[in-house]
Amino acid sequence: MGGEEEAMSETHAQERERLIQELERTNQELQQFAYIISHDLKAPLRAINSLVQWIAEDYGALFDEDGREQLELLQGRVRRMDQLIEGVLHYSRIGRIREEWVAVNTHKMVSQVIDLLVPPAHIAIRVEGRLPVVLCEGVRISQVFQNLLSNAIKFMDKPSGAIHIHCEEEEGCYRFGIRDNGPGIPAKDHERVFQIFQTLHAGDSYGSTGIGLTLVKKIVELHGGEVRVFSPVPGSDPPMGTLFEFTLPKRPLLEGEEESGEA
Repeated sequence: MGGEEEAMSETHAQERERLIQELERTNQELQQFAYIISHDLKAPLRAINSLVQWIAEDYGALFDEDGREQLELLQGRVRRMDQLIEGVLHYSRIGRIREEWVAVNTHKMVSQVIDLLVPPAHIAIRVEGRLPVVLCEGVRISQVFQNLLSNAIKFMDKPSGAIHIHCEEEEGCYRFGIRDNGPGIPAKDHERVFQIFQTLHAGDSYGSTGIGLTLVKKIVELHGGEVRVFSPVPGSDPPMGTLFEFTLPKRPLLEGEEESGEA
């Protein structure tokens, strides 16, 4: 009886190993496919963009108002396609190309991201308290903050926009939150916003590709955390806005890293 159990166990182990290898091969093929397709699309897109610019420069003055409007629409579509391709490339690289894990001062990082985004004058972004130093892939976590903050800015519909960033230290993790007083997200769309190419508005309205929040989710989960959305913001009166929360597990820093951590 013991021999039969041993044989079955060995068979299961071999089957599991075969499935793992098959999954890894399929994953590599998908990543290569996304990379090749994206690069193959880049060349004709650059040609289209050059042609559109040439038409605009040489013949733009001959168009009537409707013609100029259509030309601007075409240029916008080309830019959006380029953003989609770049988004696919970024998505395919996450998890495949790993960065060095370093101690990152997220307070400095967030300040740099805000400076990079240059929020309009009617939107105030405030960091509540001091954000921690965490061990992570710095560029990836910077992408998380950049995507969440740029979304809050892009969809703000209030004449006096407010975006708040905070972090709570919990047992085993840090819980970051980015909340705004914008239009909010319907409850039925809370899961859908994290799916690739899913947008709540027409792409031309806001220039959204539907990849940003998918990247956020994938990066956070690869770091061992989780991301959630609450809308309206819990406790807001009247109910309004959106709160995105994501966690990053605490990992021990080497001696001296807490003081020298840079974004």
